[in-house]
Amino acid sequence: MKVGFSMRKYLLFAAAFSLLLMCSGCENSFSPTGDYQKQLVVYGVLSNRSDSQYVRVYTTYDLSGRDPAEQTTDTGVRGARVMMMDDSTTYGFKETAIPRDDTARYSSNVVGYVGFPCRLRPGKKYSLAIISDQGNATATVSVPGKGYVFNYSPSAFQAPRLSADNIHVIIGLSAEAQGYLVRLFINFDVRNGQNWEHRRLEVPSFGDSLMTPGKYGYSTLTRRPAYSSFNIDFAHDAYLGVLKQQIEGRYGKSFQLTSATFILTQVEPNLYHYYSVANGFQDPYSIRMDQPDFTNIVGGVGVFGAMVEDSVVVNLY
Repeated sequence: MKVGFSMRKYLLFAAAFSLLLMCSGCENSFSPTGDYQKQLVVYGVLSNRSDSQYVRVYTTYDLSGRDPAEQTTDTGVRGARVMMMDDSTTYGFKETAIPRDDTARYSSNVVGYVGFPCRLRPGKKYSLAIISDQGNATATVSVPGKGYVFNYSPSAFQAPRLSADNIHVIIGLSAEAQGYLVRLFINFDVRNGQNWEHRRLEVPSFGDSLMTPGKYGYSTLTRRPAYSSFNIDFAHDAYLGVLKQQIEGRYGKSFQLTSATFILTQVEPNLYHYYSVANGFQDPYSIRMDQPDFTNIVGGVGVFGAMVEDSVVVNLY
């Protein structure tokens, strides 16, 4: 009995001593925001869609509390010197104001810098330099070269009720591409009185002919395979569903198909990795801490990336 009583006293003493050590070690208060370091935030995605290129320059901001929404003033950097260079030309970007779609939090226009004329050249390397009173930053990007997309079954568009074949496409990627996206659009004209009006609809990559909600979907950005040339399919039923449900179901016989357009988008590694880190884990209930935020900005954070589009049109008349 004495032995058991002594053991209980020893256990109680050990527990009390451990609790004392734990309490004495909790002298530092917890901060949910962590240490703050002011940095430039740069976002620019070069594209051959137009002859204008845009770059946004901001700074990070500190919080006095815990809610990011308490910051009601945007932190766009004005008066910066923004330059972009390729192997033969230097492009000076001018400050501009871009209308903001959503003014629920910030009411001011978006601060941006535009380079015009600045037609992107596939396969070239571009360097970005930013000098401002908030700091300096640099970045580089290698633009994907030209790719190709080829369809060898136009009959699949013209008579989908006579054949159950999928719509086959051959894709060719450049060496600089890390990710790709292929979209298919069906083009048609609709009669409006004495006139014909042009319409365009995107065709899902998979689905049923009834376009049942939850059973069809569109192409998404995908990591390139090992081969630079490969085949992909758009589901026959997905195209038939667009034709029956969205075109015939709305316009009856007052339409005529004109063409189909395939658009290949190639994305270089910087933009692809940024996209993957931001969207790779489609889980709304958890926060992933095992991968850092991606950035290729020297002297700041953000992304300087590029994408290139190539297209082919298949006539249907």
